[in-house]
Amino acid sequence: MYMKKITLKRPKESFNRNCSYEILVGKRKLTELKNGEEKVVEIPNELENGEIKAKIQWCGSEKIELNNFSKNEILKVSGNKFLNKKSMYIIALLPLTGVLMFGYGRENPMIKNVGISLFLVLIAFALGIMTVWKNKWLILTTE
Repeated sequence: MYMKKITLKRPKESFNRNCSYEILVGKRKLTELKNGEEKVVEIPNELENGEIKAKIQWCGSEKIELNNFSKNEILKVSGNKFLNKKSMYIIALLPLTGVLMFGYGRENPMIKNVGISLFLVLIAFALGIMTVWKNKWLILTTE
């Protein structure tokens, strides 16, 4: 017997448009949402007290408890624009660090140190995106 119905809504996005977002309750896959798709899903009684989250590849969203939802609640699943779009431009600066360290840095130690510092900051940023902020790539909000 099914109790709760939740409407899942994913707006059209220019990023992640070819990937589906998996919707999980606990560790159980409930459904998938394609770009611009809206679905009404029923939550089984045994999962009613669980937590819902969205997932894409190795990253996803933070969890929301299903107890907080009323019947026929609308849950919007969208991508984090900074992490999905803008962060790739920051990571694209990595080749510049090589130019600074090995190109101009051979003659000027200060430029080489700037290149090394920039390289270390970019590597720390990339590791942070993949580990610390991995549950911030997708955003769940209620409407």
